[in-house]
Amino acid sequence: MKSKLLLVVAFLLLAGQADASAQGLLKKIGKTVKKEVVDRTKKEVNKQVKKKGKASSDNNKQQQESPQQNQEQSFESSNERHLRILEERGEIARTTVAESQPSTGPAKGKTNGHEWVDLGLPSGTRWATCNIGATQPHLPGVLYAWGEKAAKTSYVPENSKTHGKEMDDISGNATYDVATAKWGNGWRMPTKEEFDELLEYCPFPQYVKQNGRYGQLFTNQQSGRTLFLPTTGSKEMGSRHEEANTCGLYWTSTPYKDSFLNGAHQYHYGAAMGEMGVGERSSGFAVRAVIDNDAMIKIPAQGATNGHEWVDLGLPSGTKWATCNIGAKSAEEYGKTFGWAKLTPKEGESRQKNEAQGKDMGDIGGDASYDTATALWGDGWRMPSMENFKELMDNCTWEYTKLGRVNGCKGISKINGNYIFFPIQFYENIAKYWSSTPSKYSNSESMLFVVYEKYVSASKNSGRRSDDFPIRPVTK
Repeated sequence: MKSKLLLVVAFLLLAGQADASAQGLLKKIGKTVKKEVVDRTKKEVNKQVKKKGKASSDNNKQQQESPQQNQEQSFESSNERHLRILEERGEIARTTVAESQPSTGPAKGKTNGHEWVDLGLPSGTRWATCNIGATQPHLPGVLYAWGEKAAKTSYVPENSKTHGKEMDDISGNATYDVATAKWGNGWRMPTKEEFDELLEYCPFPQYVKQNGRYGQLFTNQQSGRTLFLPTTGSKEMGSRHEEANTCGLYWTSTPYKDSFLNGAHQYHYGAAMGEMGVGERSSGFAVRAVIDNDAMIKIPAQGATNGHEWVDLGLPSGTKWATCNIGAKSAEEYGKTFGWAKLTPKEGESRQKNEAQGKDMGDIGGDASYDTATALWGDGWRMPSMENFKELMDNCTWEYTKLGRVNGCKGISKINGNYIFFPIQFYENIAKYWSSTPSKYSNSESMLFVVYEKYVSASKNSGRRSDDFPIRPVTK
């Protein structure tokens, strides 16, 4: 009987589809059997990892032996293919972008009285060391329904405030985010993407016991820093506290939109493994807060003109670059988008009528009648010319990274080490920025600076003046 139970539980744990059921069996068959199951499971997992590694090695070898076949099977996105053709024609100058390495800032710190640890994740996200409602890392804290800020005596769909509602991600929204509401000052619930990042860079968390309570210990293999998520159990379909000492269930801020409007993404684990899943919003799960790396959010500015900050990159021309786009309050925000030579931002989905379309025009930099930066930010500010963009591109090294939760390219000055960030919030991870320079070939087009995950470019290709793109101003 014991042997059969061992096989059943090991199968459940390795399948990763019925961890809660496995935990129930483990609870019934006792601690001795539990240890044996976990030991056997670990051995089996190690075997599978080794097999996977060997298969990957064999696959790489096969790929090296058949480069032509692999080349035929490779895939290029439409943007990558288009820009590659332009480069081959000599119509585009571009600089490759390196992927940034995980941050290695202060290992620990405290914000608003709550401690965090910087695990060295690429996003710079810092994770709280305790659950919401807990005073020590090993304590489970308070269980909350998704999108709610207070504990309840009963957790059912009928009293859920978000059940059946169409919701966006609630991270940082004090109306629904319990971390923001309780801890304030930048604290928020982690998104599904941030939990995915934690699992990617801290793989194979250990199921360990700390201060009398089991939990998962995540370790970043590069930085060596750790995070402990204690067992919490859950409250579902009523008030009963299930699996309080064997399983951990944690909410993300991300709603589940693929089916019914009553689910949200969550992370759960048992004795041997953990995985992302979807939970009923009315269920009571734990919340582990996160906070952005403040040093990354604030671009170090050297001055301000008319209330707008700029950074001095030591460029030969003496040009200073604004730290954020027009319409943005911080560097990671995308801001407003404008048609070329338009002084009002695009509103809604319809394209604006553009009076500059078809006109024979010179460079509009500094002309308040057409230059959006000059008109909105005042004298001293202007849209950058293509020469400004080329100078910026040539005098910086570029990294594809994140600022807060936003993808983008970070340009680090080769001259003085200061940096600038261009956010990407466009289809296929690409963003285009207007210059003040009109096209030489068409009165309906003007020049663009392109930010992409693999490169930045000062392009001889152009965009239609009626298109809407962001603007990053410059000053002297």
